[in-house]
Amino acid sequence: MSSTSKGYAFVITSTFLTGCIYTLGKAALEEITPEQLVAWIFMVAAVPLGIWSAYIGKFSELRSCSKRDWVYILAFSAFSIAALQTMWMGLQGLDPTVASFIGRLQTLVTVTLGLLFLKERFRLHEAMGGLVLIFGIVIIRISFDVALSYWFWMMVASGVFFGITEIFAKQSVRHIHPIPLNFVRNSIIAVVFTFVVLLRGQHLFDLGGVFWHVVAIGIIGPLFSRLCFLFAMRHIDISKVALLNQIQPVFVFILAFTFMGMIPSMREMAGGMLILIGALVLMGGRRVLLHSSRQNQHLKNIGK
Repeated sequence: MSSTSKGYAFVITSTFLTGCIYTLGKAALEEITPEQLVAWIFMVAAVPLGIWSAYIGKFSELRSCSKRDWVYILAFSAFSIAALQTMWMGLQGLDPTVASFIGRLQTLVTVTLGLLFLKERFRLHEAMGGLVLIFGIVIIRISFDVALSYWFWMMVASGVFFGITEIFAKQSVRHIHPIPLNFVRNSIIAVVFTFVVLLRGQHLFDLGGVFWHVVAIGIIGPLFSRLCFLFAMRHIDISKVALLNQIQPVFVFILAFTFMGMIPSMREMAGGMLILIGALVLMGGRRVLLHSSRQNQHLKNIGK
């Protein structure tokens, strides 16, 4: 499997796992606060990541980080905190599927910043696939009757913060292995939100009947989903990772239909098909170009 194919596989896996946590998170927020949820899920994720980092001997990379590397790591963690707080606050008052679509704003932010500051570029087929994919998102978005409420603006803010977060994540993962990087980020977030819970007089250990929901979210989201996302960044541009991440609402639709009996409308299904087609063009076009390039090189070698 080529490096690019590995990147695509990692981001699709991450996207599916992230889609799962919207439904689980909505159920958990019925009984606990967003701050309790974030504190716990990142504690759940940090412990195995710390053990994993020690087992593979990657903690040494943290000791060799430069001051600039630590600036990127701390910025990655700080914007993650802002994005997570606003995301879970928004999800409290919105349907999980609607919240997922509003959060797609992060793609526009990430792609724009990637083009401006990381000098990333798209080939023609990648740009076409990305446009088709975004058009699918727009079609589905039109089908939702969403009021410009407090919850809506929380999800908008979350999308912007997540978009900025991924730029710092890309810079960080260039120099540090994803496993210790994810451990540091999750540990910082867990400590910050634990203090927030205690300062607000909330009961950290009072999780009601959603303990296993919280454990599942911690393992699926901050541990494996984010880890796959970081590995994807090592193989392909952040702009392309962000675009492929747009297939997440398709997974949310499937999960909502399977476990909640929610049936998408014809417009939503049409938008979902465009999203999948755009993703296939974005991923498959590069493979066609590589195959064509290899064939041309082979013919040149024969002619020599």
